[in-house]
Amino acid sequence: MKSFIDAMLREDLAAPRKQKHTISRVLERPAAEHDFELVSCTTVRDYMARRRPELALEAWEGRRHLEGVVPQTKQPGEEAEVDFADVWPDLAGQRRKCVLLSAAVAESRCAAS
Repeated sequence: MKSFIDAMLREDLAAPRKQKHTISRVLERPAAEHDFELVSCTTVRDYMARRRPELALEAWEGRRHLEGVVPQTKQPGEEAEVDFADVWPDLAGQRRKCVLLSAAVAESRCAAS
């Protein structure tokens, strides 16, 4: 039963939040697919609460060597990022389309995180 639940939880790692298995769905599937109805809701809930973070960590550890960081050093003001966006403020009682320009100057040596 544990391996069956683990398989469902591994599927959930790539699923959108609204499509993840709930406790009731985890209880339904073994009953429907394997005629297994001897597990309690509390047992499944406690197991899922413990295993979800463990499986997420295992999946992350497996990908960790593929992820990396390339350090960048830039002099203050050497590079900048610019972006445009449409905004719709109410001006003089009427909704109007305006274009917002945002700019950020790169400074890689700052202590902000």
